[in-house]
Amino acid sequence: MLNETYSNISTYLMETFSASFIFLTIFLISVISIGYFVVIGYIITQMDTRYFLRKKSSSGQVHQTPQSMSLRRVMGHVAGIIKIIFGLFLLMFGVAMLILPGQGLLTMLIGLSLIPFPGKNRIEQNLLSRKSVRYPLNWIRIKARKEPFIFD
Repeated sequence: MLNETYSNISTYLMETFSASFIFLTIFLISVISIGYFVVIGYIITQMDTRYFLRKKSSSGQVHQTPQSMSLRRVMGHVAGIIKIIFGLFLLMFGVAMLILPGQGLLTMLIGLSLIPFPGKNRIEQNLLSRKSVRYPLNWIRIKARKEPFIFD
C-alpha cells in the first residue's frame, strides 16, 4: 500500500511537471542546502567559545552591555535591522526544519541569538540545555579544529 502511494505521487509529478523541471528543482534544493550548511558552519566556527555564557554582575543579575554611541548611527541602525531580518529568516527556516531535513533547533538558536526581544536569554538557555543542540554545535567546532563552546 505504501509503494502504491509513492507510485501515485511520482506518477502525478511526472504527469504534471516535465522531468527537466523536477531535476532542476532537486539540483537547486541540493545546492541551497549545501550552501546553507557551509554558511551555518562558518558562523558557528567564528563565534567566541564563551558566546553562550551569560554575563552576570556582582549582584547575580544578567548584565546588559549598553549600545555604544557612534557617529555612524544610521549605518548602525541599518545593520541592526538587517541582523534582525536575517535572524527572523533563520528562525522561520529552523521551524520548517523541525519537519524537513536539517538542524532545526540549531538554526532556531542561531536565529534567536540575532533577534533582540524580552525573554531571549531564557529561551536560549532552554534550547542550550538540550544535548541535541549542544552536541552538534561542539561537533562542528571540533571538526574545524576550534575549541568547543562553554555553556552555563
